[in-house]
Order: sequence, then structure tokens, then C-alpha cells
Amino acid sequence: MKRIAGMCALLLCAAALSGCRSEHFAMDACEWKLQTVLRGDLEAAQDDTLVVAVGEADARYPDAARVNITLTAADGALTVTDAANDTTYHGVYAMQQQTPDGTEYAVTIDGVSGYATVSETQYAGQPAVLTMPLRIGGYDLYFTANEQ
Repeated sequence: MKRIAGMCALLLCAAALSGCRSEHFAMDACEWKLQTVLRGDLEAAQDDTLVVAVGEADARYPDAARVNITLTAADGALTVTDAANDTTYHGVYAMQQQTPDGTEYAVTIDGVSGYATVSETQYAGQPAVLTMPLRIGGYDLYFTANEQ
């Protein structure tokens, strides 16, 4: 009986940890929440304007705009929703390369092309987090899986 209970607990734990993960790192596996918007140029890194927006208030970036943006993907189509401004953007994506460490995509949103990579990011002392950096239009947008 203890063995069955232990196996059930292990399966429940594995299901809870899997969140929106799938067998491969897929853009359409879950909804994505924007965490940070960075300027994509080196000159910005020389002054204090590298971080231009954050998804949650962050004392490290007091001058950064606060945004509430999510991205969903399905069947090659993207939807980016800016809840703060009641605006929706549409685009497309196509898988370019898949490796055991992540999946790379070509992305176009409202006519602007870029690329994204879905993979896990490991922070010291923390569990791995499913992340999706997106470089587009001179900016780097950093998304994490929105596990509600």
C-alpha cells in the first residue's frame, strides 16, 4: 500500500512540475508572460536605459515602464495581447531548428521579423524555468511560461 501511495505521489509531483512542458520545447505548449523588454543595441548598455519595460514592478529598474503582455501560439499563428493598452498584435512563427536543449523559431509580428528560442533556464538554487527570448524590431523581449 505504501508503495502505491508513493508512486501516486511521484506521478502527481511529476505532473505538477511539468506545467506547460511537452516532449520538446514548443512555442505553442503554453501561454507566455512578458517579463522584460531590453534595447537590442550595445550603446544602450553603456547607459541606464537598457531595460525599457518590465512585466512586474522591479526596484532594480525604477524607470522602466510596467507592461502586461502575453503571447500565445497555435498552428503557426501568434497573438500578442497588451492588456494595459487593450491592443492585440498578430503574427506567424515557423520552427527552424530543434535540439535537445531548445527549439528555435522564425517569427513575424505585424510585418516585423525576428527570432525566438524556447528552452529551459536554470538559475542558481532555483528549479528550471521554461523561457522564450524573442529578438524583434531592435528589442529583446524575455518571456516565461505563464503557469496559472
